Amino acid sequence: MTSAPELPLTERQKWLVRESFDSVREYETSVLVLFYGRLFEIAPEARPLFKIDIREQSAKLMETLRIVVEALDRFAELHPQLADLGRKHVTYGVQPYHYERLRSALLWSLGQALGLEFDRETRAAWDALLAAVSEVMLAAAAHPGAAN
Repeated sequence: MTSAPELPLTERQKWLVRESFDSVREYETSVLVLFYGRLFEIAPEARPLFKIDIREQSAKLMETLRIVVEALDRFAELHPQLADLGRKHVTYGVQPYHYERLRSALLWSLGQALGLEFDRETRAAWDALLAAVSEVMLAAAAHPGAAN
């Protein structure tokens, strides 16, 4: 498997993600309720894929986001973890199109929770970040038997 490209974010975009993530953590419950509600609205077939309690799943999602945000300047170091996560998601029944639905739902929920703070520039930064994460996970999911 080839290595994924470096994170395609400018320094300003990284700053926007970090700053807005502080607000995400402040409004964490709202973001998560909005996110899962929206995800299950636009991808109802994804609901049965969640085998653990939604609160536990929410905590895992927030922890993953925290790790990614903290590693913005060394994104390549996260590739093995994200690849493992992508391979695990295959075993859960996650399909490639679910990544786009998740990204859409997360961007929507961030916009709803953060309001004006989630302006076009901040949304674009998050979209680029989530696309990069998805790219690494999807590449690994396409080759679930491969290791880094």
